[in-house]
Amino acid sequence: MPYPLLSDWHKQTVKDYGVFHEKNETAIRSVFVINKDGIVTYVNTAFDAKKQEDYEEVFAQLEKLV
Repeated sequence: MPYPLLSDWHKQTVKDYGVFHEKNETAIRSVFVINKDGIVTYVNTAFDAKKQEDYEEVFAQLEKLV
């Protein structure tokens, strides 16, 4: 893959990003776009995999990085 992936066994990253669901002990489905300088440029913590417009917004945000 041309980009790094993250494994979060201890759930520290989801806690750091504020998307940890305490009751279920799971991550809240979210999208973070991080630029090459490590700056978060887009956040959607209500991403709905059933909504095409949510994908389109992510792609639009990614295009801004090119």
